[in-house]
Amino acid sequence: MTTLSVCSDVEHAADVANSFKDAMRRVASSVTLITTRDADGSPHGMAASAVIPVSMDPPAILISVNRNAGLHPTLSTHGRFCVNLLAGSHHPLLGAFAQSSRRAERFVTGDWEDSSDTLPFLTSAPAAVSCEVDQRIDYATHTLFIGRVTDVHLADEHLDPLVWFNGSGVGVSERCKPMQEKLAA
Repeated sequence: MTTLSVCSDVEHAADVANSFKDAMRRVASSVTLITTRDADGSPHGMAASAVIPVSMDPPAILISVNRNAGLHPTLSTHGRFCVNLLAGSHHPLLGAFAQSSRRAERFVTGDWEDSSDTLPFLTSAPAAVSCEVDQRIDYATHTLFIGRVTDVHLADEHLDPLVWFNGSGVGVSERCKPMQEKLAA
């Protein structure tokens, strides 16, 4: 292989990676806050959209966490996490959980409580799912944590979900309902 073809392969791989990132930004997905506590009881969290239900029997969920994320070492050690699904009204919380420079602001606002297994969760979240890590899979820059669901808190009302699309949080309006009903008819 010549130097030219190696450079071409590296450039092609970088182009594919950038295009893939742009493509994934076009996938609308639920925005969540992943939370845990360290051995001293201090809360830790991050914003995430890479959250997938894995199984209903037993109930399990998968989260993908970059190994450079501040949450990663705590989650790896603690082995428990909570997935807080966000509503449109939670948009103001997103910045602090998405930017590591704002880490100190993460649990200052919001209606945070501790679940029965001492994981911080938002009481106003459409749903908060507590998990215990059952499996870890390291892949490239990330670790996939598969958590066995240990507790679920559901909001008393249906809330407008917050989704991640094109690099920012976007509220999904109830105005979509009439269109869905029209399509179903």
